[in-house]
Amino acid sequence: MRPLTFAVTIGLAALIALSASARAQNRELTADEVKNYFTQVQRDATELLQRGDVEQIAQWSERHVADDAHFKVSVQAVHESIPKMWSVIDLDKADINRLQILLGQTVIRSIQDYSLRIDVGKVVPHGVDAATVTVTWRDSFKVTPPAPTAPGQAQSTVGQAPQPAAQPRTVDVKRTLECDHESMRLGRS
Repeated sequence: MRPLTFAVTIGLAALIALSASARAQNRELTADEVKNYFTQVQRDATELLQRGDVEQIAQWSERHVADDAHFKVSVQAVHESIPKMWSVIDLDKADINRLQILLGQTVIRSIQDYSLRIDVGKVVPHGVDAATVTVTWRDSFKVTPPAPTAPGQAQSTVGQAPQPAAQPRTVDVKRTLECDHESMRLGRS
């Protein structure tokens, strides 16, 4: 779920910056403008996660997420068509910032081969500074969790033959996220 937090942050924030162009021309946001913007978001998110630069991710979020942004995220984990877990998360910008600090460089750098595809479905404009957008996020990546070690357990190698290092286990993750960015009021200039 770690990349999900970043992806949702980017997606919900995306329309905030997008609205400035339409507002300047005093017309409704168009589906093409929304699609073009989400294409840029897809490139930004993919590049930032592939580089694993937590500082750049934080800077991107600061520039693109409104101070009064509010996120409601519903997550359901399914394995072999059987629901295994669900959760509902209610976040604001301060929560997003704390999550970025908590996840940190170690978690972000454990992500390998990240790819993201964002498909914009239905776009319903609500004037010059709001829209309801249905978006499907598809991402995939590999993650290598850190090897578990027992606290305070010293490993003595005196008198022992060298042991081969255990290969870290890599987990393949493929997700499809259906998101409704509902009636988001976008920032005013």
